[in-house]
Amino acid sequence: MPVVEITQLRLKGLTVDEPELLKSLSLVRSKLQTNSRFFSCIEEPSLIFIFGVWPSLDAHLEFLASPARDEVLGPQEDMLDFQWTVHLELDTITSLLFDVPFIAIERLKVDAGHVDAYDQAIEEHVRGLQTIEFFNVTHGWRCDMPTDSHEAVVVTSSTSTSPHSTFAGGHTGLGPDGDDKGPYQEISIHHARNLERTKCDA
Repeated sequence: MPVVEITQLRLKGLTVDEPELLKSLSLVRSKLQTNSRFFSCIEEPSLIFIFGVWPSLDAHLEFLASPARDEVLGPQEDMLDFQWTVHLELDTITSLLFDVPFIAIERLKVDAGHVDAYDQAIEEHVRGLQTIEFFNVTHGWRCDMPTDSHEAVVVTSSTSTSPHSTFAGGHTGLGPDGDDKGPYQEISIHHARNLERTKCDA
């Protein structure tokens, strides 16, 4: 089953707008043939996100454990620090998100007893956003989690710089005046812009 890799990296020694960064990312993409897309975190510009497609989860893990990993990714180690990676099955991800100017990325660790309730809530959230032309939402469960652990990933794409309507913002007490995570053990939310879309496009 093909999977989508979402990786967060932290910049070191350069800024997100320096040409060397995109040149290096594009070179790795061409070597790995992962159809990757690159996004810069709006809240924290030192963070970037890479979306890429692999033939299977095992294919990515085998690459990371192989000598080819150092050959391909080694030259980036002076400019990027690894933070985390998650994997979703490809059929849960719409291809539309790869070329949009802006996205919101949410990670939610769900208590085992609330998995069904989450499934119902996210479907209602998706139906609501489908009525808004410039939003597109895609979501899925991580396929690389240990047994009995549940982490959902929600990616909302937009052609507008308007604030994203995040799932967590509407279904928990998270926000300017609240920190209630509800049935979720952990929640993280990031907004990002596509590094290969010009400011005019955005």
